[in-house]
Formats: sequence, structure tokens, C-alpha cells
Amino acid sequence: MVPLENRIDYSLRINEIPKLTAFNNLLLSKTVLPFPKQDLNESDEIYFELVNAIQKKDKVTFEKYYNKKNKSHPSKESPSPFVNDDFLIFCLLVGIVKFDLDKKWIKDILSIRSRSTITITLENIINENYYSKDNLHEIVLMYFQLNNPSLISNDIINNAFKCITANTALFESKSDFHILCSIRAYDLIIELKEAPDGSEINILRQFNTKFLKRIKVLAWFIQSIILFAIFYLCYEIVVNNPTAKEYIDKINSVLKVLGIIGLSQIGNLFPILKRKSYEIILRILGYPKALVKEINMDGKQ
Repeated sequence: MVPLENRIDYSLRINEIPKLTAFNNLLLSKTVLPFPKQDLNESDEIYFELVNAIQKKDKVTFEKYYNKKNKSHPSKESPSPFVNDDFLIFCLLVGIVKFDLDKKWIKDILSIRSRSTITITLENIINENYYSKDNLHEIVLMYFQLNNPSLISNDIINNAFKCITANTALFESKSDFHILCSIRAYDLIIELKEAPDGSEINILRQFNTKFLKRIKVLAWFIQSIILFAIFYLCYEIVVNNPTAKEYIDKINSVLKVLGIIGLSQIGNLFPILKRKSYEIILRILGYPKALVKEINMDGKQ
């Protein structure tokens, strides 16, 4: 890593350029300030919206702007300028994986980019080849931090540290994207290593991921038991109570009509019930209330 004064000088550049400021705030988990909409081209406007959506975990907004961008299909012979925009492509990649969207388009875009080390790293990330020797591990570390911190291992930390410290000409690079990832990765490594036991943090993160998946299974099991009990109770009432059976026969036609009209609406309730039961079980077991709302049903935060 280069001397501290180089970082101080570079921080002035970050504050002067909104695009760098937004990305730096995303890496630091700081609030992304409103961006200047005037004089922005379409790709830059989409970039700022994607950064905000990732930070706020807003799948709807991300998907809206992703669908706007993925209508573009440049070729290797005639690539659009956005293809080699590292900031935009990285944010697209992060959001596509975070929100479980189709990866084909981003893979096609990566395939027509210039064959730089950054491109190779991004390709390996989308293909989950995180430990490739060809990677810039500081970028992989930032991807993990934004998408799934439980994947951060001591090997990734050590590899990233070696990459950063070996790159003495970092600030001579023309890639602001690489510089910002390296700065934040370096600071994150120090934060993790200064903890009482870096490996303990990773173990706790891995446990948290497994714990959430098991709660998801438990919630499904409890829902199944409740539904089975309700159906069985209804069956017993109808079979053993002639009055109830006669009453149901009379309203059978009405139920059929209601079933046709409301079936789709009832079906829409199941995901909501599933989510609520998941949250209730987490709270009963003492999971931090502040984190419950940030967790989706896949166990990701």
C-alpha cells in the first residue's frame, strides 16, 4: 500500500466527483446523497439509481433500472461506452446476484469487455470462482461485503491483503474503481484483523447463515402442521356432524363462485403468511429485532 498522504490527496478527488462519492459511500455503508440529475447521460443516471437500490435493498427499483439497461445488446465489434464502465458493471453484477435475477445478459456484457484483470475478476465472481489466482481479491472482498459477508474467509482476507500491499503503484492507476475497492478492502481487513479473533467473526457469520436457513425450514414445517390440522378438523366436523354437512351442501354453489373469484387472492396471502411466520419465529428465538426486517426468505441480509 502506498503512503498515507496519497490517500489523503485522493480523498479530495473522491469528494469532487459525484460518481466516485456515490460508490465510496456504498462501500462504506454510508448514505448515498442525492445525485445531480442535470447533464447526466442515461447510463450514469441508471448507475446512481442502482447504487441507491443496492444500499436500500430495494429489489423493485433495482429491477426497474436493470430492465431498462438490459434492453441494450452491444456487440464486441460495436461496444457501447457503458460496457467498460467498471462502476456500472460491478453494481449491476452485485444487484443481479443479490436480488436473484437472470445472469445471462451480464455474462454477455462481460464477454465483450476489454480483457483486463478487472474483467477477469468480474467474470470469475459471476461464475463463483472466487479463489482464482487471476482475481483481484480486493474486488472479490468488496463483492462479499456488499452481497454476503458470511463468505468472507481468512483466505480471501489474506489474498486481498497480499494483492493490495504488492501494488505500490495503485494511485498511478487510471482505474478509480480499482483504487476505491483497494482502499476500502484495506480498511476492512484491518477492522477484521483487529477484532479479538478474525476467524471467530467468520464462524459467527457462517452460523448466522445456517441458522436462518434452519429457521426457514422450521417455519415451513410449522405452517404445514397448522394447515393439516385445520383441514383435518374441518373434515371431522363435516363427517361427524350431519347438520354441518347439510349446511355446507347448501352453500356449496356459493363457495364455488367465491373460490373462482378469490382463489388468486387467497394464493397471494400465502407468501405474506410465510414471511410473517418466519419473522415471528426469529423474534421468539431472540434474533435482533433491528435485523429481522432486513432478512429475506433466502436468509440473506
